[in-house]
Amino acid sequence: MLSIEPNQFVALRREFVFAKDGDRPILYPLDYINTHIHFLTPIQGLALSLMDGVSPFSEIDIFFHRLFPEAAAGSLLETLSSVDALVRATVSPAGLGAHGIVEIADAPISEAIRFDPRCFVIDPRAYSRMVQGVKTRFRLEAPINLYTVFTHRCQTDCLYCYADRPIKRNQEMGLERWRELIEEAAGMGVRMCSPDNGDTFVRRDGIDFLNLLVEHEMLFLLSTKAFLDREAVERLVDAGFKKKINGVIERPVQLSFDAADEDVNMRVLNVKKPRTEMATRTFESFMAFDIQPIIKAVITGLNVDQPKKIVDLFYPCGARTFSFVRYARSFHRHNDDLFITKAHSATLANQFEAIRAKYPDIKLIENLSKAPARAEELTPERRRQIWSQRIGCGGGWHALGIGPDGGAFLCEQMAYEKPYLVGDARWQSLREIWDGSRLLDFIHPSRRQFTGSSCETCPSFEKCMWEKGRCYRDAYFSYGSVHTTPPLCPSNDNPGIRLS
Repeated sequence: MLSIEPNQFVALRREFVFAKDGDRPILYPLDYINTHIHFLTPIQGLALSLMDGVSPFSEIDIFFHRLFPEAAAGSLLETLSSVDALVRATVSPAGLGAHGIVEIADAPISEAIRFDPRCFVIDPRAYSRMVQGVKTRFRLEAPINLYTVFTHRCQTDCLYCYADRPIKRNQEMGLERWRELIEEAAGMGVRMCSPDNGDTFVRRDGIDFLNLLVEHEMLFLLSTKAFLDREAVERLVDAGFKKKINGVIERPVQLSFDAADEDVNMRVLNVKKPRTEMATRTFESFMAFDIQPIIKAVITGLNVDQPKKIVDLFYPCGARTFSFVRYARSFHRHNDDLFITKAHSATLANQFEAIRAKYPDIKLIENLSKAPARAEELTPERRRQIWSQRIGCGGGWHALGIGPDGGAFLCEQMAYEKPYLVGDARWQSLREIWDGSRLLDFIHPSRRQFTGSSCETCPSFEKCMWEKGRCYRDAYFSYGSVHTTPPLCPSNDNPGIRLS
């Protein structure tokens, strides 16, 4: 239970977005990777909207009880505490939510975000229809995350790349059309985007595009392998790249670097020219403006001996955050030699132990210390648990992707092909795509489309498909069709392909 004194001031923490989605209030962290959306009740939404940071809590409590004269004493605090508990139970890996949902101070909170409570007066009957509808319970009326794939081109041709990248330079949309789309997205309330599946800086107007995202106060991860000199970084900084979202959330920079040994690096990146010096100079360009990039490496069977060498290389440059991720099958290109085997485990474990001992002040993120569970090791009970607790598909529910040529997609790892595209942003607005029949028919398939699979006769079909969604990506890459039972479904005895 929250503890708020009558003379204290309360405001919503600015690392969260609080908004009205149709006939319900929603709350979610400014976290483009782990976007956990809380669907609030009308009373929870109205209570949060009253927290303006400039009125003593006692005054807000009096106003609340005027609105709800039959409410018991302490009900406002109890309502706020219920939302606070939701948030604390879903703390993101970045730590968002660890301090709850409200900021409490003994003086007015001048930087507090203020809301109009009238916008959060919701008809209880409309709210009930929305949350009880199997197609509307978890689907937002507008996306909150936009995959902005400016280009499919890269300066490298990484062996582990998971993206299908068929769009060539002469097929790419111009910057002006992207400007129209970003302006529309901002007007719809989109605060987060993901410029990936290609390297934005390959295009000559790449910095102009990123500055466009900055101009509209979008949160995004700037991830690149390209060389950037100080002048290029300065253009980003001058546009406001370093300005924090809502005054509290920084836009991170991630430099991908997979091996300190040049021959290994060139092999993994599938390039013919050395790139280590370019990478370190790019890092220094950002550091010149007090921006400390994350160094990220994808560890495969080819570069398992590189983590310690990578840290040794970049630590003297000022790097203090390192991320090492396990290679997972890339469905558009793959070689079993890229998998990390049990024989590699000791090498990796020793390196991470040595890194932590030598550099106790760094943040080390890695998923390599523990081997992933194999599908055959999962018991039926564990599979049922995983399936019931799955997050669900965000594409079409709260996220939308736009490809370089305007193709609208729902999963950045799916094949970028016509049957799996749900619109065309060259001539359609984002709203037309989001509300369009192509998108809705894709995320709300019929039983008839699953003829011959266990889904066809499953009693939970509508709830499974229409409410949360299934991973059609895994189904497609395991069995060649999006209209079949995904590998992890407890009703599926065929485990599919090995992913890692």
